[in-house]
Amino acid sequence: MKHWLFFGIMYLALPFPAAAQEEARFNRQAAWKNMCHDPHIRSIQLFKGGNEQSLPTLVWNAGEQLTLWFDDLSENRSSLRYTIVHCTADWEEDNLFVTDYLEGFAENRLNDFKHSHLTRVNYTHYELHIPNNDVQLKVSGNYLLKVYETDANAPVFVRGFSVVELKTAATLRMRGPAVTGESCLQQLELAVNHSSLEVRNAFRELKVRVEQNGYRLPLTPHPEPTFTDIGRTDYSLADRLWYPGGNEFRFFDTRNLEFSGRGVVQMRTDSDGFVYALLQPDAPRNRQYSYEREMNGRFYIDAYRTADRLLEADYVTTIFTLNVPEPFDGEVYVFGALTGFALHPAFRMEYNASLHAYELNTLVKQGLYNYRYVLLDKQGRIDWTAIEGCYAETENSYHIYVYFRSVRDRYDRLAGFFSTGIN
Repeated sequence: MKHWLFFGIMYLALPFPAAAQEEARFNRQAAWKNMCHDPHIRSIQLFKGGNEQSLPTLVWNAGEQLTLWFDDLSENRSSLRYTIVHCTADWEEDNLFVTDYLEGFAENRLNDFKHSHLTRVNYTHYELHIPNNDVQLKVSGNYLLKVYETDANAPVFVRGFSVVELKTAATLRMRGPAVTGESCLQQLELAVNHSSLEVRNAFRELKVRVEQNGYRLPLTPHPEPTFTDIGRTDYSLADRLWYPGGNEFRFFDTRNLEFSGRGVVQMRTDSDGFVYALLQPDAPRNRQYSYEREMNGRFYIDAYRTADRLLEADYVTTIFTLNVPEPFDGEVYVFGALTGFALHPAFRMEYNASLHAYELNTLVKQGLYNYRYVLLDKQGRIDWTAIEGCYAETENSYHIYVYFRSVRDRYDRLAGFFSTGIN
């Protein structure tokens, strides 16, 4: 018995209205930053050091390392390789030569891998650390890590990471609701101190990117400065830097194959030994705030009674159900770190008219998971609130990236990285 999951990247058709075109552009950037083309590649995690919940952002020249984990469920894979590409602030490949941003070899093999054991679904677990003896990073900014078999232009998957210089400071805090009468919006107050940089024109040379829980929300372009002074630029204004709070992520626990964990109704093993996890049927939460102690969309691989969770955790056919009386006018997706924080075709749900519910069956490695539901309408716009609702009291983490590019620079330097949140 084989389990096949077909991963891919969703390309949105054009033309769209102006707002939809802007959203489609952000969707393509998010997909490019986190895309996966191979149905056998699963459980991709890229993080700093040994903290699996951390963002893949390194401090330049501080001796820090990124860790990449992923599993390959294929049976006859040829050797895998990787390369690293420097990007602009908007995750487009820039025009730097490889020797401008890398020291060492441009292409390298992934040699650190082990085979799973005591699992019903067999897989090969890979691990990589960056920088390493083969390649070091020479400049700050955004990078794409491409993993491929024979052609770097046809990667198996891509993950983005960043390297930051500590050249700026920030006054940053959250408040909400942002606008009177709006119970949904959260607002940032942000001022950047850049006295260590030779900023002549903050409107042209500085660029700020805001991410919520590690991903960039569509229709949130780079904030424009409210005003600028010598060594300081302020981005705070009543109608700027506001973001939909959304709702807390949902949760399930498949660490124990013999008992139903939180969010799981039933664990079942078929005659071939494959395990199925029926999750608690969900319903829209668009009329009430639902507090959950969660991981802001992330996941943690784990399995009970294992000596090595990364090699002994099994893959479980996980069954998602969303009860709604009528189908939405669009497509429903499961969303979170398990989907690469993107609308992934492998996580698109199908509506079952006889059950009045959306359904999805997909392989997921044992562990603790966050997820939520999002709606993609027929114009290609993502509706974050139709299913989950939107509330200012939702706990969210916000991450601010400050880029600097003077007239003398050939690339976007990442000059600052800051975080805050509502807890």
